[in-house]
Amino acid sequence: MDSTPAYPRWSDRLIRQLDAFAAMRSGAERVPALVLNRQDGGDPRWPAYVIREYEHRLAGGHGQVPHAVVDDAELTGGFLAAVDRVVLRFQLTMLSGRLRLPAFHTCRAVLKSERGTGDLRSQQQPIVDSLYAELLKRHWTLRAAAYVADFLGQHIVTGWLQWLVAPVVVGVPKLAYRFFLRHRGLRWVANDCRSANFLDAALAFCRDGELDAEDPLVRHILLRALLSDLRAATRGRTRLSHLWARRRWSFVVLIPEIEEADGAGRSFLGAFAELAADHPSRPLLVLAGCAGPPPDYAVPLGVDLDRPNGIADKVLAILSEDSPEPVRLVTLPAQDDAEGTARNRIETSTGVTARKDHALDWVRPSVLPALAVVTAAFYLTPVSLWPWAARPASPSCVTVGTGERVGVTDGEQCDLAVPGDAGKELRDLERQVAKENARIPDGRYRTLVFLAPLSLQKGVYDDPPLGLQILRGAIAQQHKLNAGVRQNKMPIRLLIANTGQYFQYGTRNDAASKDPDVARMIISRQRGDHVAAVIGITQSRPQSLRAVQELDQAGIPVIANGVSGSTMVGPDSPQRYFQISAPDTRLGPIFADFVRHSPEIRHLTSGTPHAVVVYDPTDTSFSTDLRNVFLRAYRRHGGVDEVTYSEKPGATTPDSIATDVCNKVSATHGIVVYLGRSGVLPSLLNAMQSAGGQCQPPEGTTIPLIAESAPIDFQLHPARTARTYPYMTLFYETTNAPTPDSRDPYAQFAQDFAAVFGRLSADADAAGGFDTVGIVSKVIENLLPASQDVQPNDIYLWLTAHGVSQYPGASGVLQLDAKNKYPPDKAVYIREITQPRGTPSTLLSCGILPDRQNRTTWGTAPDTFPCPRRTTGSPTD
Repeated sequence: MDSTPAYPRWSDRLIRQLDAFAAMRSGAERVPALVLNRQDGGDPRWPAYVIREYEHRLAGGHGQVPHAVVDDAELTGGFLAAVDRVVLRFQLTMLSGRLRLPAFHTCRAVLKSERGTGDLRSQQQPIVDSLYAELLKRHWTLRAAAYVADFLGQHIVTGWLQWLVAPVVVGVPKLAYRFFLRHRGLRWVANDCRSANFLDAALAFCRDGELDAEDPLVRHILLRALLSDLRAATRGRTRLSHLWARRRWSFVVLIPEIEEADGAGRSFLGAFAELAADHPSRPLLVLAGCAGPPPDYAVPLGVDLDRPNGIADKVLAILSEDSPEPVRLVTLPAQDDAEGTARNRIETSTGVTARKDHALDWVRPSVLPALAVVTAAFYLTPVSLWPWAARPASPSCVTVGTGERVGVTDGEQCDLAVPGDAGKELRDLERQVAKENARIPDGRYRTLVFLAPLSLQKGVYDDPPLGLQILRGAIAQQHKLNAGVRQNKMPIRLLIANTGQYFQYGTRNDAASKDPDVARMIISRQRGDHVAAVIGITQSRPQSLRAVQELDQAGIPVIANGVSGSTMVGPDSPQRYFQISAPDTRLGPIFADFVRHSPEIRHLTSGTPHAVVVYDPTDTSFSTDLRNVFLRAYRRHGGVDEVTYSEKPGATTPDSIATDVCNKVSATHGIVVYLGRSGVLPSLLNAMQSAGGQCQPPEGTTIPLIAESAPIDFQLHPARTARTYPYMTLFYETTNAPTPDSRDPYAQFAQDFAAVFGRLSADADAAGGFDTVGIVSKVIENLLPASQDVQPNDIYLWLTAHGVSQYPGASGVLQLDAKNKYPPDKAVYIREITQPRGTPSTLLSCGILPDRQNRTTWGTAPDTFPCPRRTTGSPTD
């Protein structure tokens, strides 16, 4: 081509899904061919260009995927030339082992064979001779036997031996082959030709038979034979095979253009359309490009072209589920990717990753039987003779340099809690998880992994990690589900995964490659523990996002809670990531509107309150992100001062900023807008209490402070909080506010929570953990009628194809699907801990409340205000 055609928007996401399918294949029996074209107004050359370029991706990367290009510019022989090219290219581009195509080569050899004359057997004999000659070319043992017989006949001394050897090594195999073809071999060919056996059918499509080589029935036979051979080539191998787990890729046929009516590309696609409507096509993926009108049999995909992931997710769904249509039309948007982002991502990303051959692959089939014998002998040896005296400690839990213990446990395998009082809460939860897991009877179950920071480094701050309370909610839901009786019940097992404070050990650290990688530990246990999904996360950090990306690449869906950073749900967020918490782009405008209008805040301040924003500039994923959203919504209404600090020990700690914050609030008669981590808030309040001066307002007055979230202890003990900080009136955001209505899902959750944890108080954070387990369990049990072997990718596909709508969660009414990675109208509440009694009161309620009514205003008449409208996207400073 003279120039590179313009790339459509979001085309890189489609290419990524095609890469994943080509490398891994799916369990669907019928995989449709995909015909790519552009909407009117788009560059029609792009499908042909990208399909030709896609050949380089299949041949490059970390391993070659078997593929073939059917190009009308190179082939002029119609379907026969196309299928011959496909077979040859598949054999030349094989990644592991030889590609044996016995059915195809047998049917193809018939087309070149001549029929004899005379009775039926005489007519079939030349065909049998021709087929046996082709068989000798493919099987070296038969060929060697025939050579030995021929060699003996060339010498006078050994000539008499040929008379004995030839019937055994040549005649008997040939008779057996004829018997096989007549009575058992390729029965489906006979059925398609309405004949008694394969040899009778062969008379119809041999070289001088009634059927031409381009007859639709002959095309059908050749393509079906090829598909049956490809299924055998990709069928699961035994553990003693050196090919075991090496043929998970798909065979790919690329057809750049199908415009020529009699061209090889359109002939091959048409034959596939006729065959795949009735027969399995699992191992084969056909990609065709179309610049003009598409074929009549190509059924449109039917997606919203305005959604970034709409096309990619739909293509993944139809490739992974049985498709009733053999050929699907994938229309790319007319809008071009003006910034070149899609093209750059396609060209710079790695190609299709497939497993290469390795010399050690031959070791397993030879060594495994010997190891089995040695192992059996070892375990039959008395225990007293074993080379070790005690069982070694499990490597699942590792003590790291910070003094924390990170890793994965089921509560019994190892201990993630540090010794002493600092680890008491986590140790109690481990025992509770072990107790709940032990109640699961032997048999089927699915495991959820709770992944979050569950410990603190020494000398940082003392407020317990938020993840502990969310984990309690998850355990309460596990207890309820496993104890209940339902039609499609799947017991839920929990694993606890601790990443350490700041999510430090949640993913691979390139700067310290020997540090633990907890996400990798989870992936290594995926099969053995039947892991269905990962829940928790609880913090927006670059490390948590990388951990989610690592899990996404392994095919494990993640449903998070307590996460609000915009990057977690932005355009580049991992495909298998969802969260039930509202993002900063929703919380920031609500904060700004509340500070601006709230009568309670105006009573404590003057005019439109001056906001003293306290945030952590080093915490870009959460604190700085929320600060950007808040300021964008508030600057045009009120004055702003900014005070920075660091959540980690450093120069700008809460102690060093307390006086500055108090002076600014006093001078402006404003409000402290705290946009940092809730765990550091007590340190700031304690520092303000000790600072004196402007931090001690006159008796009868208080300093107002609003926080994105309050520490767990503040929420559970509001009266004690008011007594501890009498100079402070605290406002905070939460995802639930208890109501006196017994029908409120939160009320039922509180009962379920108390059934496990007794008098320990429930809160909105625990409600979130309760809901994430409930959502995954609901999806699993929706999948059970169709399949008893629910896999992680099945859960992701269900969420994208069907989703969860109007889920009556304890943390609010929830919705998740392909378009909504987080609940779009999640209920948001702002509560006040009043002075001096510390009575909590709810001042703002926006979004879909537990009664399923979408609250559009907040406040009490006559002071009512509209709820800020839903917003999406990633903020910029």
